[in-house]
Amino acid sequence: MKPIEPLPDGSPAKPHRCEPGDEASQPPGAGDITEVRCYALADHAHILMPDFDALRAGVHVGHSRSYALALAPGLKMLAADSARETQAFEAMALALLTYTPKVSLAHAHTLLLEVGAGLRLFGGLRALLSQVSATVAEFDYTARIACAPTAWGAWLLAQAHAVRQGHRWHVIKETSLARVLDRISVSLLPVAQAHRDALTHVGCTTLADLRQLPRSGVVRRFGSGMLDLLAQAYGTRPDPRESFRAPASFHAQLELPSRVDNADALLFAARRLIVQLAGWLSAHHAALSGYTLLLEHELASRHAPKTSSLKVAWAIPSRDAEHLIWLLREKLNQTVLMAPVIELKLIADQIGEYAGRSDTLFPMPESDGDSIARLLERLSARLGAENVLQMSVQDDHRPERAMRVEAYQAQAFSRKKRSSAKARTKIKADKTWLTDELQHAALESVRVGGDAAEQAEQAEHPLYSSQQSDKTSDAKSSCIFVTPSADTQTSLDLPDSVLPSQPRPVWMLDKPLRLMMRDQRPIYRRPLKMLTRTERIEAGWWDGNRVERDYYVAADDRGHMFWVYRERFSGEWYLQGLFG
Repeated sequence: MKPIEPLPDGSPAKPHRCEPGDEASQPPGAGDITEVRCYALADHAHILMPDFDALRAGVHVGHSRSYALALAPGLKMLAADSARETQAFEAMALALLTYTPKVSLAHAHTLLLEVGAGLRLFGGLRALLSQVSATVAEFDYTARIACAPTAWGAWLLAQAHAVRQGHRWHVIKETSLARVLDRISVSLLPVAQAHRDALTHVGCTTLADLRQLPRSGVVRRFGSGMLDLLAQAYGTRPDPRESFRAPASFHAQLELPSRVDNADALLFAARRLIVQLAGWLSAHHAALSGYTLLLEHELASRHAPKTSSLKVAWAIPSRDAEHLIWLLREKLNQTVLMAPVIELKLIADQIGEYAGRSDTLFPMPESDGDSIARLLERLSARLGAENVLQMSVQDDHRPERAMRVEAYQAQAFSRKKRSSAKARTKIKADKTWLTDELQHAALESVRVGGDAAEQAEQAEHPLYSSQQSDKTSDAKSSCIFVTPSADTQTSLDLPDSVLPSQPRPVWMLDKPLRLMMRDQRPIYRRPLKMLTRTERIEAGWWDGNRVERDYYVAADDRGHMFWVYRERFSGEWYLQGLFG
């Protein structure tokens, strides 16, 4: 178990001032003490939690108010706001669910974490302690961390660490736990102050002394609770605990200590909300593809809006707090506040299930796609979505309409990746696929009783020559999935793989360039020679932009290759693209 004993650096729970009720006379020489402004939480009689400056002045937990004021004349007594403290600790527990699902709220402002099963996942104990301490620091707390095989053992070591008692606060082996706990003072036990004073009066100062007292006498005077606690701390009795449960829906808000005029300054406060969101997602085994940050403004005028929103979205669902914070930072850099902000609210509205990935020895192919999506996310967040363009494939065989350039959209990119993966799976699962031209030609040959060998030869080629494709000039050039009938399948011997197609150039001209003719050959600087057979594209009759072209891959005498086509009816030649 690993507890956290947080101490407020200032007053994070916003406690209110508690006036000292009794002024004791200062001891001799107290006037020579330099008055240092320091703070301490206190009840009606004793000190509950001093800050660093009060500790340096000698103020410790359990001191009376008058004695603490004698040690530190500048000490300010503060009373704890239990409701706000509970809210702050629950928010911290929610963030710590990132490291373990077993987090429990313990006595005296302590959080207990069961981390034994996840040490290898986070790189060992030392790396885990560093990450937990950094997470607690996001809430403006300082953590006093201790480790022990038992919950109460870790709690006692954390209390000793908070008051600088002893030198060893991390115990890993059960064999050394008893030796370390025996040195802890009985004043750290979570029992009534009267019981601690009674133990001190009988000369019992450490837990080792308490363990040597007769059991019957301790039970008769203090009850059995003290011995049960010791048994659980030393590991001789089980210690079942109820873990903190994350709420069913996520809702987090933060009231800023002062108004904020600059959007960049909101990142420090928003980090606290995002680390809570990351812990909530880990607890529910979920991931996020976008969230909304609501900004509550200080009203500058009567008609000014009170609330504004900032939407952050990305392609691949994630629950990595650092990635979410990075995207928010880039978004805030481009945001201008309409009015000063006084409160933040975080709404997670794009949540989906997420299964953690197992580490592999070698990188998987899908990791490349994730890296590209992360790169596009960063570019879009930094440059703006309108400045990051992406190309998408359209269901059209006309080259000038087969691709479209549009602004990058994270969700559209993610859906496109998933749909393309499903399409590849479907292609592998289907038995046979045919173009419209092949389908019509196959059915025609079957109907007229054509030669089977000729049908097989035609099926091996996805494209026909100009004489053959004249029969299907009115067919829409597109690909469909069909399952031939039994009679058709016996007549056709078609492959189960995707039929090959002629190459396409990477460099496409914005507008086809008309070519001159010389000796019945098109010329682009030099006469061109056709290298491939005819590829006919007839499409667009459904939208009024019909094209009927015969495409070729051509080359000149220097080896430069071009993609050209000839209009079927006019006979004019055009240059469509260039090969590298």
